[in-house]
Amino acid sequence: MGHSGIKTGYLLRTNLKQNRLKHVVWIAILVGLFASAATKFNVLFGTQTDINAIVETLKTPAMVSLFGEFSATKPYTTANVFASEMLVFMGMFMVFMNISLAIGNTRAQEDSGLVEMIRSRTVGRLAPTYATALEILLINGLMGILYVVSLFVANLNGATMEGDLLMGISIASIGIMFGFISLLLAQLANNARSANFMSYGLYGIFYLMRMMTDVSAPKWTWLSPVGWIQKTAIYTDNRWLPILLTLGLGLISFVAAIKIVETRDIDSGVLTERSGKDQAGKLLSSPLGLVLTVERNSIMGWLIGGIVLGAAYGSIFSTIGDIIGTNPTYKKILGVTQIHAANRELILNFLNMLGLFFVAIAAISGILIIFRLKSDDKKGYLEIIHSKSITKTRLALSYFSVGIITSCLVLVATLAGAFFVGNASMERPLAIKYFWETLGGFLPATLFFVGIASLLTGALPKLTNLLWVYLAGSVLIKMFGPLLNLSEETTNISPLGWVGKVPTEALNQSLALGLVAIFLGLTILGIIGYNKRDLE
Repeated sequence: MGHSGIKTGYLLRTNLKQNRLKHVVWIAILVGLFASAATKFNVLFGTQTDINAIVETLKTPAMVSLFGEFSATKPYTTANVFASEMLVFMGMFMVFMNISLAIGNTRAQEDSGLVEMIRSRTVGRLAPTYATALEILLINGLMGILYVVSLFVANLNGATMEGDLLMGISIASIGIMFGFISLLLAQLANNARSANFMSYGLYGIFYLMRMMTDVSAPKWTWLSPVGWIQKTAIYTDNRWLPILLTLGLGLISFVAAIKIVETRDIDSGVLTERSGKDQAGKLLSSPLGLVLTVERNSIMGWLIGGIVLGAAYGSIFSTIGDIIGTNPTYKKILGVTQIHAANRELILNFLNMLGLFFVAIAAISGILIIFRLKSDDKKGYLEIIHSKSITKTRLALSYFSVGIITSCLVLVATLAGAFFVGNASMERPLAIKYFWETLGGFLPATLFFVGIASLLTGALPKLTNLLWVYLAGSVLIKMFGPLLNLSEETTNISPLGWVGKVPTEALNQSLALGLVAIFLGLTILGIIGYNKRDLE
């Protein structure tokens, strides 16, 4: 019985009940956006002229870096455009959902002591892992079915039944693959924090590989599992081999995770942590120093990753203007000065688009640290600190300040990597004022999300997971809002819609100051709430 899956069904039902709200919200956001986009694409790109125009844009390096290689062959259809624009981004958020699910159901519960309590009963050693795997299959399978149904209803021009099925299964399969990879990493890591860092870090590496090979050598995109989803050639060749590879890698990861679970002790990991010093340093004499010490590796990882990601996007700045500069028609219509101005406008718009992702990355890095206050309280890690003459305000500020500073530094790192590497690649570099305007526009938006994290952690800890959905929805709606003809009120559900088109437009200083004031207010309310509520 010790290594069996006894009571797997019971744990599955329990997990589904516990995660039902998160599942409903994820389905509403992702499937809702997908279905809404699918039903409108025939109107948005209903003529061959419209299709050809957007295809030329999708083939530019800037768009290839974001959406992947456009591999469809003529005659292009609305379905080709839809598949090209939606696959990479839907896959990205499916990955995020599954990482959270896989680690939250396994390593996080183990850290809290719940798994030890469960396994003290007549529950098999493998039951928690089996139950999580089944939940991953069920939620991704359901969403895959809903994606296919959405495509059937939309009846995109040029779509086929096989293509619709392949697209829904493709998006579901990348979620399953990374869910199972995260199950494996949860066994390798010593705690949930390390497992999350490893999972997101691995996805980041795969994404960078996908982006760089798509732009320079698409044949090498096969090296990145994240890029396999693009190789399906949906609505053109309809290749099923990438799906087999994706599910195959997921299955291998799951089998490896099971093998480790069979022999691993609770609260241990395959990758052992480095032993600490015999005597604590001066930095550990304060709560702020403690948080900095615990988070220093992850902070460095976020900063280095941010610089690399920004530099990768910046390296294609010099090629963004090719759509105008190499077009004989534009050269005849526009003079040299106008061409340079048009190229600069394209680059600034691309920088604005990148700002959306940089805000999300920066916000996530800080939110994870702030949310640690909740998890550390729940696990009992802070009991010894609470027994000392340290106020709850000081303790909360330690977590909040480290999270806030980390978010700010990561945003600066990603933006600087993109801007200065991009400038180095161009014959006519952008003026430095555009860097400061972009930073001035998106930094308050980042602080807004971090402020919500502080409020929820301090005053409403049970609602913290809703912030992930809000952040994901904000990025997706802002990104695809113009394509879906969404109203301005809809795209303005978050500060990402309020900042406008900075740096192509002037920075709204009043709005920036207002966002900073809201951030300060949310943080103060979070501290007040933490002081008033009982500890976990």
